[in-house]
Amino acid sequence: MYRQYKPHPLLEPYIDAYWSVTSATGSAAVGRILPDGCVDIICNLGDAAISDVNTPQEQLLASEKAYLVGTMTRYADSCQPGMTRMIGIRFRPAAFNSFYRLPLQDTADECIEFGQELIPLLQTAGDHFVPALDQYLLARVTHASRDMLPLIDTIRRHQGVIRISDLARTHFLTPRQLERQFLKHTGVTPKAFANIIRYQAVHRHIRNNPGSSLLQIAFDHGYYDHSHLTNDIRKYTGKVPSIIMEK
Repeated sequence: MYRQYKPHPLLEPYIDAYWSVTSATGSAAVGRILPDGCVDIICNLGDAAISDVNTPQEQLLASEKAYLVGTMTRYADSCQPGMTRMIGIRFRPAAFNSFYRLPLQDTADECIEFGQELIPLLQTAGDHFVPALDQYLLARVTHASRDMLPLIDTIRRHQGVIRISDLARTHFLTPRQLERQFLKHTGVTPKAFANIIRYQAVHRHIRNNPGSSLLQIAFDHGYYDHSHLTNDIRKYTGKVPSIIMEK
């Protein structure tokens, strides 16, 4: 039902993956989406779907419409219809503005109509949508957000455990400049982004080491205590660490 595809090598610094979700079962299904620090464009070529079900942010993803999904700071549940065909572009963190002149302030956790020119492109391409997307994006790439990529790499190397003042100093920015750049290119503050990267590191550790001490994991990843870690995991996944360990 879900598949990922690699973009053209020249796009790999900016595009994490193309992806597709298809189903013809005739029955709806609910799936949970976890924050990853990325921005997506979702093109719905099938029946209407619902994002963020059972929340005030619930939104209908209409058929034959494209949507921008901003950086997520919490988990979300989406309801896929029985006849599903969605194609997505997952941009690497801070890379979206290398293709579109749309500052991402106020887009975090939002789903807005965007990029409608992709719908006829994908309808024409059919199953050969990967080369069609490659051609479309290669013609648009400007490298406008290239200076942000070293900042993202620094946060990843530290697994999100880094003082924002140290991050700014390392890259010769003031904290105020750093925050403006992150809001423009990711839609979230550098602290919020670092917290997402830290949660991802913790999530991987818990899944790969089910016998680990949660208290030790908390201290190793810069949490105040076990409770702080548990609250963060619940925010991002909707689950407590003990449930993740059972998977």
